[in-house]
Amino acid sequence: MTHRVLAWIKSLHAKLFLLTALVTSVVTILVAASIINNSRKEMLLYTKRLAIQSGLAVESEIQQRWDLDLRDFKDPEALGEFLQTLSGEDRVIFQIDVFKRVGDKKVALVTSSVAEESVDAGTQLGSYLSLQSPQPELVDLNTGNQAWKVYLPIRSPRGHKGNLGIIRVYCDLEHWESLWAKNLRRTYTILPFILIGEFVLLWVVLGIVVSDPVRAITAAMARLQQGHPDAKAEIQRADELGQIAESFNTMAAELRRATNEKEFLIEEIRGLNTHLQDRIDLALAELQAKNQELEQLVERNTVLRDELGQQERMAVAGQLTAAFAHEVGTPLNLVNAHLQLLHSQTDLPERTRERLNLIQSQIERVGNIVRRLLGLVRRPQLQQEAVSLNTLLAELHRLWIPTFSTRHITFASDIPEDCTLWVDQKQMEQLFINLVNNAMDAMPSGGLIKASAHSLPESSRWQVTLEDNGSGIPEELLPMVFRPMFTTKPEGKGTGLGLSICREIIRVHGGEITTEPREGGGTRMLFTLPAMPRL
Repeated sequence: MTHRVLAWIKSLHAKLFLLTALVTSVVTILVAASIINNSRKEMLLYTKRLAIQSGLAVESEIQQRWDLDLRDFKDPEALGEFLQTLSGEDRVIFQIDVFKRVGDKKVALVTSSVAEESVDAGTQLGSYLSLQSPQPELVDLNTGNQAWKVYLPIRSPRGHKGNLGIIRVYCDLEHWESLWAKNLRRTYTILPFILIGEFVLLWVVLGIVVSDPVRAITAAMARLQQGHPDAKAEIQRADELGQIAESFNTMAAELRRATNEKEFLIEEIRGLNTHLQDRIDLALAELQAKNQELEQLVERNTVLRDELGQQERMAVAGQLTAAFAHEVGTPLNLVNAHLQLLHSQTDLPERTRERLNLIQSQIERVGNIVRRLLGLVRRPQLQQEAVSLNTLLAELHRLWIPTFSTRHITFASDIPEDCTLWVDQKQMEQLFINLVNNAMDAMPSGGLIKASAHSLPESSRWQVTLEDNGSGIPEELLPMVFRPMFTTKPEGKGTGLGLSICREIIRVHGGEITTEPREGGGTRMLFTLPAMPRL
């Protein structure tokens, strides 16, 4: 018995039943409590309105009986009889008192629905003369019950200022409290039966909706596990359990089909074994073809490395040529200007003028040479195309591997797969070669070079970072590292043009390059390059 109870507690039916029963019980109790509370509030609101309406009826009667000439109440006895018609000991409104103003804050009793000697006419009543609307109060009576005590101002007829007096109405809640208590006891009596009915209905519904289908599916699964391929869950429903049963039936059918195909697959495998050698030979042939492709790739990488080296040498030569053309062209222009001034003099000897012409012709010749040199180093037109930064670095890495190995340098890359640039590939190769060469020179004992990138969506560009953990650059020299012919390397190991060429390449692509010290030692280069335009 205990085992069955424990098994039921662990079942889905028990969990759903207990959870749902708890929720429905709480909801039912809360609803009952809300109804009881609201009924009491409605009772209090109704009796308060009844007391106010009784006071308003008395006020209307007083205004009709007001003596305009004497400015006093007419016929208080008749008014007292009217009050008795509205109240009484056996009624909800059990007392109505009428007070008139006899001073600024003093009142006097006019009449009451009860004996005058039992009327409480305290001195504080005068403070209610300034009321502009009814003022209800919930008070405790000597009988132990509660009652509404409502003060209403007696407003003056037209032409008179100030209130005439005060009306006090008592509304007893004993009758209504007894009705509310009776309903409360009835609710407490019925509520347990309602909860029991809910539990029974919930038990039956869960059994039909959940437990029976689950048992049917479990029994079918047990039959299938025992080796009965014809096991089937006989459930025709459109809910989730019906879908599970349908899926199980489909799985059982697939299992039967798989069993039937088993022998066919065994025979097919046996047939494949006869052709295994042919396939092995074919795979070996494909492997040889791949090896040939790899050899061609190695040759291409060698050519590419030579081409990149040539481009780097050409870039350095171009920077030197440009610097030479600039340095020579400026003084030549000054000399030529002075020659023009000498030519303008009319009193020169003919021999001197011939010598000046000879000097000017040679200066023009040197100027032509300078212009031709400037034409040679003029910025070439960009051949922009879509270039994957991962692919570019992978190709360059194959060129750097021998150098990295001998210098004990590790290269790491953290580039997103979608990092595609719109750049000139040749210039990008030159850019990264220059930067990596500088990083390697800063790490004579080996170290780590790392490349990373992240997108700048607001400007359609990529920011690339290349950092090393080498000796670094002194902070006071950072503003000068991009100047042509400036280098921190020992004499004979640097031309001072590498970073200048890098900055020119990046600026041609519309970006900028900066350098900063790396925390923990080393240097970090940051530059931006254009992203591939979206179609």
